Amino acid sequence: MNSLNINLLEQLIDLLQACFSVEEAYTAIKPLVQRLFPNEVGAIYVVSPSKNQLEAIATWGSAPLTSDPIFTPCDCLALRRGQVHLAEDTHYGLTCQHIRPNSLPVETFCVPMTVHGETLGVLYIGSLHRGRITETKQLAISVAKHIGLALANLKLRETLNNHSLRDPLTKLYNRHYLEESLEREIRKAERHPQSLGIILLNVDHVERINEQFGYEAGDFLLREIGKFLPKQIRASDIACRYRSKQFLLLLSEASLKTTQQRAKQLRESIKQLNLAYKNQSLGTLSISCGVASFAEHGVTGKAVIQAASAALNRAKRQGRDRVVMASFTHSL
Repeated sequence: MNSLNINLLEQLIDLLQACFSVEEAYTAIKPLVQRLFPNEVGAIYVVSPSKNQLEAIATWGSAPLTSDPIFTPCDCLALRRGQVHLAEDTHYGLTCQHIRPNSLPVETFCVPMTVHGETLGVLYIGSLHRGRITETKQLAISVAKHIGLALANLKLRETLNNHSLRDPLTKLYNRHYLEESLEREIRKAERHPQSLGIILLNVDHVERINEQFGYEAGDFLLREIGKFLPKQIRASDIACRYRSKQFLLLLSEASLKTTQQRAKQLRESIKQLNLAYKNQSLGTLSISCGVASFAEHGVTGKAVIQAASAALNRAKRQGRDRVVMASFTHSL
């Protein structure tokens, strides 16, 4: 490995260590790997979350890629063997099935990116010139090792961060994330005068389900609500588990009227859920909602949530299964 390659490899390592996310690392990888292997075509493949395919997240080379952009693990001899696979003559030797036959390179090299026994992906290099990959074999192995380690560390960081911000039962964001997001959204609403809607909802009669079917059925119901709510909101909105059976929706740039309408739609939609626990129907579900808005019902996050909470309490006192708007006098 010459001094230029050593310098480029150190740059790659430093850049990967500075990345905050896996997606950011994907963007950083291509330009430096291309400089490390300027005369060959190649790609970095990563294993999908389902573990049933690999997809190229970075490709390089002056010629078209000589490998399929997506393939299954069994298509790669390196993955099947659990070690690097060098085909020094693809016209006579055994080659991976993901190599494109209509653009067959002379040499191919696949290096698994395996960290702590888990395969994260593959580094693929193809060359139209005999002997060229052999010259860069050790460099390719080192590059694959460092990219694999970086991706493993970033995935672990994202997993830990995700666990610290999400409720373990429903997988929705927790109150800690809500508090941070609410303050951020309020600052945004103050800079660009606009509304911010809040729906605080309570799943009605969870206690009755616990008594009739057991607490596991109640947990099942809350998990299903956790799956249901994100499908009912926009990508810019936030769904959180607020308390045991209460959930809070933060609706970015939503007026009070819009927030109320969406709460009513949510109330009707949840009645259409037909949930069964251990083949026993949980019956028709209902929710009670308290609706509030920044800055109509408060100029701080705490004040707006208090207004929504007071409205929710009125909805429950009035018989549940209804939407109640916060009082304008609550924030005074």
